[in-house]
Formats: sequence, structure tokens, C-alpha cells
Amino acid sequence: MITGYAIILEDEILYCSNEYTYTTFEILLFIEKLMRSLNPNQTWRLNNLCFRNSSGQEERMIIKHLITSTRQNLFFCLLGDIKFGSKEAINLLEEFYEKINEYYKSVDVLKHASKKLIFREIIKIIIDFLSETYEDLLQIEETKQDIENYFDNKILYCGISSQGLPITSQLFDKDLLNNLEKEISEENIELFNSSLSAQLATIEMNTLIRTNLNIKEIHIDDFGSKNSQKMFIFSEIHGYSLDVFASGNFYKINDLLEQLIKKVSQEHVLHYDFSGDLKQYKHLQEYLNDFVSKFDNHL
Repeated sequence: MITGYAIILEDEILYCSNEYTYTTFEILLFIEKLMRSLNPNQTWRLNNLCFRNSSGQEERMIIKHLITSTRQNLFFCLLGDIKFGSKEAINLLEEFYEKINEYYKSVDVLKHASKKLIFREIIKIIIDFLSETYEDLLQIEETKQDIENYFDNKILYCGISSQGLPITSQLFDKDLLNNLEKEISEENIELFNSSLSAQLATIEMNTLIRTNLNIKEIHIDDFGSKNSQKMFIFSEIHGYSLDVFASGNFYKINDLLEQLIKKVSQEHVLHYDFSGDLKQYKHLQEYLNDFVSKFDNHL
């Protein structure tokens, strides 16, 4: 079931179909800032996000991410009980975009029109039509896990945080600094690593505070690399968050990540609230290093 539609231009939500989903769509704005900081040349596009509530139920936002002629980020979004890899949801999103584009043929026209009352009325008619067309198709659709290795599977970054505070982290793919045209030096690696861990922890806390949901996944299409699928996966461990940035096949990466979670969750220090003493958590870095080493041997 689709619970919300949105159109977002840069940091402004031009349209949101449901006021109760507004804060969830706002999270995309924080994630877009993260993407800009990691990929200022704008070769990355958001594909979909996954959220989980306290009962374990998941909600997915799928995204059509466009870069305008003026280098602005334009997003068309669907939110709801959407299966990962749903082709019908992608078709629905594409038709939503196409019908909006028939009425508003440029970003300037779209932004200007969004200030008028008739804008919402037109989009409601479009949404009613799409809902009637796709509701049954989404319900009966069966999605398949694509586990073929079309691309290299690689861990780019791992970190552990607590309540918005980074505890331990490591950057495993130094080439990410090339996106920023930074020299690959120890100082720049440390700065990049610290910045990334802080931004991820901020996204997690903002999501929880604003929506009462946990961010679970961020999926990205990378048009500047042959390894075109990138993802952030956030895993909860006794109130702590294990954050992984990877590229490749989501299903294979997620399967091996589950093995790391089982091992790390047994750590005594993670069964208690964060004490503030980072020395107690220093040994957790060994888990991350070992995970990446085994990961490279498996895939």
C-alpha cells in the first residue's frame, strides 16, 4: 500500500500528499546533504530508502532522482509497504513523474505552480488514477532476489555509533577521497572518516527524533563507476548502530553482514549504555577489520 507521494526540489518539499508522511520525506533532505559531501560532482543518484518502526515493520521510499540543467536535485518519491526490487512500484513512480511532467514541463514552471491551490488538486487526480491502476498489481507482485555477481562486492566503510555519537569506524576504500579531489594522506583519511561517521550518526538521530522510525537502508545508483550499486546499511545492536557502506550486490552483502552482527552482539560492552569512555570500545575495531578480511575472501 502506498502511503505517500512527494516532489522535492533541493531543500524544499514542493508537494506531499499526506501530512503524516511529511517528516519521513524530510529525511531525504539530510541524506541528500550527505551525498553532496561525498560526491560533489553529482554522479550519484538516490534510488530508495528503507525505514523500520519499533515493531520491526518496514516502509520503503523509492525515488526518481534527477539533476536539472541548473544542477539542482529534483526528487519524485513514493512511500509505503513496498517490496525491495518491486518493478510495479518503479513503474508507478515513473508514470507519476511522466504525468506531472506533462502538466509542468520545466522546473521553474513546477516550482511556480506548487504555490497555487490547483496544483494539489491536479496531483490528487493523478494519484487517484495511479492508485486505482496499481493497487492490485502491487499486492500480488512477487519479487525475486537477484544474487548474480554483476559487479564487485566491496566494503567501503564500517562504523559503530550510539545515540548520534560515533564510537569506532574505519574507511576501507581510500579512493572515495578522489571524489573530493583530496590527496590520499593519513590526515585526509582521518578527516573523511570522522566526517562520514558523524554524518551517518546525525542521519540516524534525525530520523528517530523526527519520524520515530529507524533508518535501515540507503540505496544509491553510481553513474560514475562500473560498480553502480552502492548502499548504506544500518543495523541495530542492543541500542547501538552498526553502519556499513558497501558496493555490489545487496543480498550477498546483507547475508554476510548478518554474520558480523551475530558476533558483535555478543560483546559484553554493547549490552550496556554508552559510557563515554572510548577505550572500552577500542577492541571492536578488530571485528570490523576481520569482517572486511573475510568478506574479501568470500566474494
